[in-house]
Amino acid sequence: MAAGKHISLLIVPEDGSPIINLRLRRSVFRFLKGLAVGIILLVPLAAVSYWKFFVVASQNRRLRVENEELRSKAEKVATLAQDLERIKATRSQLRAMLGGEVGLLEEGYSLGGADTSGAMAFSKGDSRGSRLVPFIWPAAGKVSAEFGERRGLLGGKHEGIDIAAPQGTPVYATADGEVIFAGWTDDMGNLVIIKHGDRFSTRYGHNQKLLVKKGQYVRKGEQIALVGNSGRSTAPHLHYEVWDGGKAVNPRKFLPER
Repeated sequence: MAAGKHISLLIVPEDGSPIINLRLRRSVFRFLKGLAVGIILLVPLAAVSYWKFFVVASQNRRLRVENEELRSKAEKVATLAQDLERIKATRSQLRAMLGGEVGLLEEGYSLGGADTSGAMAFSKGDSRGSRLVPFIWPAAGKVSAEFGERRGLLGGKHEGIDIAAPQGTPVYATADGEVIFAGWTDDMGNLVIIKHGDRFSTRYGHNQKLLVKKGQYVRKGEQIALVGNSGRSTAPHLHYEVWDGGKAVNPRKFLPER
């Protein structure tokens, strides 16, 4: 090295090439030395910072997923609460009709949605009167015609609801009662009529096959027929009527939301 304001760096190649002499100012040398030290220190700091950034990004992704799950669960809880309120309203209506306490029926109507096949399940511990009230769905399917709709230009008003369903879909009794008719009519095809005590009766028309006979006593949720297309019908469906004191009433007054 040389004295003074400069520093000489000698580079001696191993292959015998001429020696290279780099002559630098001391200030430049100090700058380069500081730069090298800074780089050596910054590399691990940068690595640590990147690792922290990666960890934070992973945590953020996990939190977003958890937030989505929580929001989905909150929506389900809100839906369940709405369904429960509807059930309570139906229960209150039935209590008023029966003039007494009515237990919540385990009729297969789940809080999570529309389990329309729930007529298979009987209620437990309900009163004798409540089992004579037709308030479960008679078949799974979509309502294709409502009560009161006019049937054609010259036809009368629709005295029940139509539930569109594939042929062979089970049809269930909507309350305990005695089968007072099980046979053929020109209009309703294979028809079942059930009397539920002194007040209510229900009718199930256009069936493919009847599974009960006149005089037979059936329980709420018991299968009584198969959906069909018999009688004056243009497509497979169940025609369902509820009669109260000898007058056809809207079946939806008794059915849970779905």
